[in-house]
Amino acid sequence: MTDFIEEHMKEFEKLLAKIISFKSEKGLRKEQNAIISFLTDLLTGMLDADVKVIDTKGAPIIIAKIKGESLATKLFYGHYDVMPAGSIDDWQSSPFTLEKRKGRFWGRGTGDNKGQLMAVIFGLYMYKKTHPTFPFNIQLVIEGEEEQGSTHLPGTIAQLLDDLLVDVDSAFVFDGSINQQAQHVLRLGNRGALGFEMVTHTALRDNHSGNMGNIMENAALSLLSVVNKMYDEIQSKVLIPGFYDGIREPNKQEITWLSKLPYDYKLIEKQTGVKKLPINSQDYYHKLMYEPTFNISGIEAGYTKKGMKTIIPHRASLKVDCRIVKNQNIKNIKAEIEKMFAQKIKSKELEIKYLVEIPASFTSSEAPDINRICKALEEIDGVALVEPVMPGTVPNYIWTDILQVPTYTIPLANFDQANHAPNENLTLIAFRTGIMLVNKIIENLAV
Repeated sequence: MTDFIEEHMKEFEKLLAKIISFKSEKGLRKEQNAIISFLTDLLTGMLDADVKVIDTKGAPIIIAKIKGESLATKLFYGHYDVMPAGSIDDWQSSPFTLEKRKGRFWGRGTGDNKGQLMAVIFGLYMYKKTHPTFPFNIQLVIEGEEEQGSTHLPGTIAQLLDDLLVDVDSAFVFDGSINQQAQHVLRLGNRGALGFEMVTHTALRDNHSGNMGNIMENAALSLLSVVNKMYDEIQSKVLIPGFYDGIREPNKQEITWLSKLPYDYKLIEKQTGVKKLPINSQDYYHKLMYEPTFNISGIEAGYTKKGMKTIIPHRASLKVDCRIVKNQNIKNIKAEIEKMFAQKIKSKELEIKYLVEIPASFTSSEAPDINRICKALEEIDGVALVEPVMPGTVPNYIWTDILQVPTYTIPLANFDQANHAPNENLTLIAFRTGIMLVNKIIENLAV
């Protein structure tokens, strides 16, 4: 396998550089059209794929079918959009010009998700060139709105259930990061997310704290009282009624998988600066995978610049994101929040805006392809690691709940890829092993 990759590496790097050069950020339709044209030509020329571009009210979605021997179809998912590069001054090299140094490729999208997408395409190409035919159909779904919550993907997939996706029996998502030990991992589910903004209003404008102190209600304190009714910081417990209803615990197989996952709390503390990490790995992974969260991601009120300004803020806002686990009902949680603060909402003292609603995804520990995928992982890494739940949030509910097929997430990018941040990167080792792993997965699924 390594000989094949080395033989084609110059071509692969050239194509990787090309796809990185497209500034495929939200709203840049010209760049979107350019990258879609590039991918269409690549998939057609390299894989003999039948490519269709599905228009949406946002970014177009690419559907590319590679024919195989059987009618069975495996769906491979990736995305071509990227987060904005931010300040160019924070980058060591141009974010949209691929640079190779220190054993890594650098550029926006190298890790998330253009580099992984290209590794998948090259892995499929490798299989195509070394085997007479694919053992089954492969349907590539490549979207352009993943970084904005995949807004138009669910509706598009629902419309294609009885058409282009009718024979799909499983979905493979190539996104995310491998672990800190540079080992690939199979993820079977993921936490969802409920994100919302809460804003309190107590007057027409900020007022002098000497003139209106004890008279005017402080919007920041009002907002804190709202938060205190929703979350008990001492007990680390969410107080929204019904928030924890239906949450499932790991089964025996999942507990066994968890026990095999590497965990070095001292290393994580050194890398992140986070104190008071669980010493026990089971506690650590249980909190990350099976417990929901309540997180204040931002708060704004009053005067925060240098020095003092003695005012009473009339407006305060904060943003909350809750990681949702399987069986939690986002609709019911929203209803309970609104019931808790109905009077404040009615009087317009409190405003709630929902920003993110993504259900959790779940694939059974008895899903049919797990053993075959694990065999491929062992052949590449020497070990097969399985995470029953991915702690983060990706739109895998589209595959498990709408398409209703088992879904396997297999990250190909390095742990320290710096996705969404300056100096995003993909190690050469991760790129090469990703190509080999995709090829090996297909070989094992064919058995």
